[in-house]
Amino acid sequence: MTPDEFVAKLKIHVIDENLSTYEQLLRTTQVEDATGEHWKQSLVLFNALTTDQQLSFLIFIRQVMIDTTSTFLGTIDGVCHIAGAHEDFELTYGESGDALSGDLQSLFLASEESQPPR
Repeated sequence: MTPDEFVAKLKIHVIDENLSTYEQLLRTTQVEDATGEHWKQSLVLFNALTTDQQLSFLIFIRQVMIDTTSTFLGTIDGVCHIAGAHEDFELTYGESGDALSGDLQSLFLASEESQPPR
């Protein structure tokens, strides 16, 4: 797997699929069926919004997912630093141990910028 393939698959799995799941749950779960208090509060908030506001809320959630993924990839690439970590991280793939890290954050952000606005 190449770094480009990894980033593309990660984006689909972490952002696109998870956002779709959250949206479906927000639109279909009844507040009384929610089990966690935070989930109940989120449903009450979402249901109180207009359709346009719900869309804005989902766009915001997507942006949080993008920012989080970017920071995580930047950490693996050595661009973002974790307090107390004094050695470099490296992401490898397969038995060959081919390195994927190095430009993952840049590849991810470039792929995101090339997407049409939602």
